[in-house]
Amino acid sequence: MLVDLLKNALSDTRLVQSFSGVRTVFGSGSDISTEHHSLAAAYGYCYAKRVLSGGSARFLLGRDPRPTGAAVIRGLALGFLAGAAETRTDLKLIDLGIITTPLSETAIRALEADGGVMVTASHNPIDNNGFKFLTGCSENPLSGAPCGALLSAGSMGVVISDVGKLVDDGEGFHTCCAQISQERLDQALLSADNEHSRVKAERAYLDVIGDDWGITPHCLKPLTLGPALLDPNGGAGCGIDARVLEHFGVRVIEINAELGYPEHGIDTDGIDPASGRHMLIRVSRAASRNSAHFGVAFDYDADRGNLVLPGYDESAIIPPQRVATFNIALALARRKLHGKSDKPLAVVASDATSLASHRVAEAFGAKVFQVETGEINVVSRMHQLRKEGYDVPVGVEGANGGTIFESATCRDGLQVALSAAQAESTPDVACEWMKVISGVNGCRFDAAHAVTLPELIASIPMNANVMLKLSSPPIPHGEVKQRMEQYFSTKLWPNLSARFASYEYENFEETKMVTVRTGDESGAWRLMLRAPGRSAFVFVRGSRTESGVWRMIIDTDDPADFDIVKQAAEQMFTEAAR
Repeated sequence: MLVDLLKNALSDTRLVQSFSGVRTVFGSGSDISTEHHSLAAAYGYCYAKRVLSGGSARFLLGRDPRPTGAAVIRGLALGFLAGAAETRTDLKLIDLGIITTPLSETAIRALEADGGVMVTASHNPIDNNGFKFLTGCSENPLSGAPCGALLSAGSMGVVISDVGKLVDDGEGFHTCCAQISQERLDQALLSADNEHSRVKAERAYLDVIGDDWGITPHCLKPLTLGPALLDPNGGAGCGIDARVLEHFGVRVIEINAELGYPEHGIDTDGIDPASGRHMLIRVSRAASRNSAHFGVAFDYDADRGNLVLPGYDESAIIPPQRVATFNIALALARRKLHGKSDKPLAVVASDATSLASHRVAEAFGAKVFQVETGEINVVSRMHQLRKEGYDVPVGVEGANGGTIFESATCRDGLQVALSAAQAESTPDVACEWMKVISGVNGCRFDAAHAVTLPELIASIPMNANVMLKLSSPPIPHGEVKQRMEQYFSTKLWPNLSARFASYEYENFEETKMVTVRTGDESGAWRLMLRAPGRSAFVFVRGSRTESGVWRMIIDTDDPADFDIVKQAAEQMFTEAAR
């Protein structure tokens, strides 16, 4: 029975089920195991049952080019149709094929779909795969996030729980799936509207970007703008991201652009095992060889874009926290020049985002709202603030440089490239930023001087910042946090109080910062240290999927504070994890 296969799939230690989606090792071929087929069907079934309530509806399906993508789609589609049968819904499936995550989310809104799924494992190895469910444009119990976005953490938690319950009570799931023939499944996936819908989605994507950025076709081509180098690495961004940039006038050189054939590791923000050097060096070297002004490397679903300058060593690689701050600076400079809103200005940042981003936002008079780590938390807070009357042009999930621009509901690597291109092709935006930073730093800026992209990036503030991966015995997360607080208060603060004026413990739950967590203790915890004119933080977050694995980020405004805070942070965690 499907339920027995599902039970085996759920017991696999490689399975990751989190608020950002489901992922596991599906394999390197085009087929998937019967256990994995059952897993996909179970998730599709539980999602559909929560979303559908009779009448007629449409779900969109998209995937990145991983070899198992079509098979995973087939499993999900079986579950969707089974859930539709149980809820007496006439469900139409539209398979958009290989597509980027930003484009799939735009498609939900453009086609006014009732739900959908993106099959991808993002930056993980090619033998991994997974799926992210999206909110639809109709009201339903999972509509806790904007239309076309990922499900909220709470909504995804409901679906995960529903799937777990099928192990003990899955007769309805098995029966409904058994009624869906292979012929019916084939027919549902081969809709005549598939290609028309994809074209409509791509056109909507161009229109949204043009509206959000205030740009028109072929407008970004003054003589100063050289080519941009894009490396989609065989991923979903092949072709489409270059076409969008060229539509707006950016000259593009595309490398490693054969769909489904990655030329190097999928995770570009890591070390190349062949050379022992950072993966992005190959991109910066390619930018140099091709006389490009900058390069962008995408992950496999193209929602992340790593920005580099041309060069031959690590100095050409722009750290993710600086990319996030760069995007904030340029977005707010554009808004200051061209924005007509009289609404208060706001920026949303995840709890792992460097305080340098806060300083840039505040230099433009923007208020910074912080949320728990997770793209959907940033997106949801941006939309909440707009309903409250704020103008929110940008949000960042700073640890990975991910940026949500304007009306988008996810990170978009293409728009990182667009930000860099516009910085060069519209000198008034770059000059506006330089004026602002000159006022903050108290230095002079010559407006007659054409600002180059390297000069612009060098002007972006960057804190002393490091991310560490730590381990502990399998101690409950809440207990580790309590131990850290107790040790810091009693043992470390007496010495640090000579350098800082105050400290505060911060907890985050989705879109809010709370004094004490009321729910899942695996969320982020921060120690904030403040002194006149400067701040620092220690961010600690335990893995929800790997027992005893923790991530720590230390960030200080003043470089002189860094070693002191880092030593205290490591000592605090070591004592708490004993």
